[in-house]
Amino acid sequence: MSIRKIFLLTFLFISSSSVFSNNAGESRLFEYLIQNNTSSFLVSEKGEILLEEEFEVQKKLKPQSLMFFNLLRHGFIENRSQEDVASIQKSFVSILIGIAQQKGLLDINKSVTSYIGKWTLLTQEKENLITIRNLLTMTSGLDIDFKYDAQPGSKWLYNSRAYSQLIYVLEKTSGLQINELSSQWLFDELEMKETFWKERKKGFGGFSKDSAKYGLITTAKDLLKFGEFILNGGEVGTNHLIWDIDFFDDTFSKSQNMNEAYGYLWWLNNSKTHMTWEKNISSGNLFSEVPEETILALGLGGRVLAIVPSEEMIVVRLGSFPNDPNFTNNLWQYIQK
Repeated sequence: MSIRKIFLLTFLFISSSSVFSNNAGESRLFEYLIQNNTSSFLVSEKGEILLEEEFEVQKKLKPQSLMFFNLLRHGFIENRSQEDVASIQKSFVSILIGIAQQKGLLDINKSVTSYIGKWTLLTQEKENLITIRNLLTMTSGLDIDFKYDAQPGSKWLYNSRAYSQLIYVLEKTSGLQINELSSQWLFDELEMKETFWKERKKGFGGFSKDSAKYGLITTAKDLLKFGEFILNGGEVGTNHLIWDIDFFDDTFSKSQNMNEAYGYLWWLNNSKTHMTWEKNISSGNLFSEVPEETILALGLGGRVLAIVPSEEMIVVRLGSFPNDPNFTNNLWQYIQK
């Protein structure tokens, strides 16, 4: 990544507000973001915000995409879009589980049942085999109806409903509601003042049954703060929020052998093969145009928090489903020009 080239982009797109407001076509990047239903976009490098922009998501969205975006949009804070960031929440819960473990509240190698009681349709004997680590790595062995699909740890399957039990584990072991513990352990420390959990409406006109009970509501600005926290190794200034280095390192390393592109609820771009939400294994890394070392929190609708450690770079994109099926790769080509 060339800092000079990113600065040039920033100068062209930010230094004169009239470039965007009077003629969005003069900015190929902005035009691309708008065409692909972006609401918020942010690029930071070495602690400096190089590009930060908000867009009005087009009203010509396909009905399903518009319904999805309206469902996840919470509102605005100082003209910044505040949204339920879908599965980006998983990466937050991963860090909260790490903090809970270092507080001595749980052990990720113990069964989920030992903390929250009976929660599946399995026999007690089989259910006891599912550990917190299995939920962190998407290897619970359950289908979305909580029925037996495979031996825990033997199959990778993206299962949001199973993952969401980790929120109950956090609440049970801490004695705090998810908003309270998140604020005390993380949000307040990071000064994430635009972030909170909200219970989701399910059923007709709402979320599907396999989605988490709570949605994480936040902004691109607050996601940047979280990204910087990860980039700094779990530290805020001189305060080590994450001092369990083994857990932190494992979070951003291959967590099992079925999907090499998955850590503890974080996506990894440095693998030779990968699986996504489908069940098939594909060759190559997750995003071919994105630096291999990149770690990502990904959410439905093309929501992205991407962190490139060696370049101290963070990219945040919020919004609805992009029209371009290869959006993330093509977006990165714009960034690196």
